[in-house]
Amino acid sequence: MQRQLDDALMLITDLSGCNSDPETLSRLKKVFSILGIPSFLFVTFQLDDEARASDYRFLVGCNPEWIQIYQHRHWYSNDPYLQYGRTHTSPAPGSKIAIASAGQREMIETARRYGLRSTLTLPAHARSTALIGVLLASTDVDAEAGGEELLMRWRSLLRATALELLDGRISINRRAAAAKYALDEREVSALRLVLAAEPAQEVARTIGLSVATVYAMYSRINEKFGVPRINEAARRAERYGLL
Repeated sequence: MQRQLDDALMLITDLSGCNSDPETLSRLKKVFSILGIPSFLFVTFQLDDEARASDYRFLVGCNPEWIQIYQHRHWYSNDPYLQYGRTHTSPAPGSKIAIASAGQREMIETARRYGLRSTLTLPAHARSTALIGVLLASTDVDAEAGGEELLMRWRSLLRATALELLDGRISINRRAAAAKYALDEREVSALRLVLAAEPAQEVARTIGLSVATVYAMYSRINEKFGVPRINEAARRAERYGLL
């Protein structure tokens, strides 16, 4: 058993270094197999300045029929476990998470029919980005029969898994954004100063350009990000992990 746990730990610590979703999913399935947990779902999403979620991404290790229903019904937009993950950092069993609507109750009852009878929610947050990750670990054992207790037994390892998965997603997103926006060193420096509310005159002095050149740079950056104002470009660059 100890050797299996050592193998699981090695797989978990390697998750953030994966270069693609298929590679991550393959290792993740091995981790859950070692822990004896039959189902999981890892979800990431972005929160904008008004706390609206978008850009949902999924790593799926559960009944494919269930996830098709989940996505078709857009339940992720009102999933009580994801709602919990927005504002909390501690793991929580499903029985401790408030159900606020008939739609949420329907989602949970449907999940139960597909073998997700006990669920542990493991949020993952990072200061450097608005990206949030939530790992849902599930078993086909009812909470009353010890399903949640089984999941809670592994909460420390699962919490580490959620954080490694989020780090991996951040790295993949950062590489993609860096290739897409192709910011040079001066543009990055300027955006950091803009984010710190420095005026164009201070940006020009700090990076050794004229004010007119800085404004021309702002126009190029705005065009890259498809926004009208440099403050918006700076916030997006921060959100994408480019600063």
